[in-house]
Amino acid sequence: MNNQRDSVQSSFLNQMRSRLPESISFADELAEVLSISRDSAYRRIRGETLLSLDEVKKLCDHFRISLDHALSPSSEMVTFQVRSLNSENFSFEKWLQSIYENLHMVSQFSEKELIYHAKDLPIFHFFQYPLLSAFKMYFWLKTFAKDPRSANEKFHAAVIPQELLTLGQRIWDKYATIPSTEILSQEAFTATLRNIEFSHDCGFFKNREDAVRLCDDCQLLLTNLSNQAENGRKGADPLGAKYDIYHNEILIGDNSILFKMGEKRVTFIVANNFDILATSQEFFCRQTEQQINNVISRSTLLSLNAQKERTKFFNKVSNHVEETRAHVR
Repeated sequence: MNNQRDSVQSSFLNQMRSRLPESISFADELAEVLSISRDSAYRRIRGETLLSLDEVKKLCDHFRISLDHALSPSSEMVTFQVRSLNSENFSFEKWLQSIYENLHMVSQFSEKELIYHAKDLPIFHFFQYPLLSAFKMYFWLKTFAKDPRSANEKFHAAVIPQELLTLGQRIWDKYATIPSTEILSQEAFTATLRNIEFSHDCGFFKNREDAVRLCDDCQLLLTNLSNQAENGRKGADPLGAKYDIYHNEILIGDNSILFKMGEKRVTFIVANNFDILATSQEFFCRQTEQQINNVISRSTLLSLNAQKERTKFFNKVSNHVEETRAHVR
């Protein structure tokens, strides 16, 4: 019975440990969260002292992890932490902040990678361009979050509070430091273009010229993405984080995201447009990684020396942007 008890507690604590960079002492973190001595923390790690229910709750809250992972190790049962966007308990601001915190967590590890199997263009990219960032936030708030701030107001450059735009910029800055692989289809870009056309047709723009300026931003985004793919690096810095783009024209992604941190893995799945499901259950994460690797093996690399494929891909998307520009003029 003691071995089973120790196994459950050890499994539970190991999940806490997996959330920390190697540079941070788990015993010190445990002692701080539980307000106990370092020696007491080690006794809990070794299984000499049982965690109380209050301590378990504190650890679950602090590390944002589910006790079900330890109690239900079966590969047929996966538990997820859910962050569901709503105006009462989890606002759009908190939703954005959670994205920043996840990126910050990954950035602390010496060995790290973010792999994004995208249905839509990863949102990080929009936050480089103030007008496009404001429009995407406006559209999300108006159509998905049902936020009263944008319910009846038409779009203009200042419709989104500056603090949200600044948070978006911080998300991009943090994302730009993390080596990444993105699997895209041409359809990943069409959602934003449809957003612009729909808003234009429904009269959502206070200044109709903003629709054209958004097309300008989309073209600039494509140019920068193409340049980053050519360099194999994020941003304009030739020493920026490693960046690989793959084109898959058969399997459209589901916006699943895999964080790799050394031997640690965390999987994020976007559901219902904005609900974020997260799990660190090893079996599911490894299965996700295997599936993503399978998709990559069947995709076309657009980065570095793949000039012909890269040019063909971005030219087709650019033509879609110009079609949208003609529609909204």
